This record gives sequence, C-alpha cells and structure tokens, in this order.
Amino acid sequence: MVKGTSKTIIEVNNTGSKFFEKIVFYVTPEYGNLNAKHLKRAAAEFSFNYNNEFSKTPLRKRIKRKKLITLIIASSAVLIAALCCVLPFIL
Repeated sequence: MVKGTSKTIIEVNNTGSKFFEKIVFYVTPEYGNLNAKHLKRAAAEFSFNYNNEFSKTPLRKRIKRKKLITLIIASSAVLIAALCCVLPFIL
C-alpha cells in the first residue's frame, strides 16, 4: 500500500500463469511521464511464458537469436575478406 504519493502503476491481469493472477509494476518517478506505449513495452519484457511450468522469458530467446545472427554475419565477413585477399593470387 502506498499512502500520500501518486505513482504510475502498470497492472497486468492476464499473466498466463496458474500461480499468479496479477502483476503490478510501480514505475520510478523519473520515468512516470513516459508514453504509455513505451511503459507497456517495458512491462512486456518482464512477462513470463509459463506454459504450466517455468520457462525462459521471450527476451532471453531474442538475445540468443541476436547473438547467433551476429556470429553468422561476422563469420561471413571474415570469409569474404579472406577470399578477397587470396583470390587475386589465384587468378
């Protein structure tokens, strides 16, 4: 309970969990005047995907996917650079 102060609160009623029926986020005062769209997006990053058991958050899956894409792009760049150095000597 918060008495005597005004706070920005985001309340998530549909958690998708059999354990929790509601999640309440108290926004820090310096970010309380942000656009509602930005606050909802930030709260969504903390949403859990339980599927009746604990599992990884969607944010963690996105981070792993970004790391894999970065690794593929970096290795492709190294391969292209190596071919550019070797190809003139072959031809």
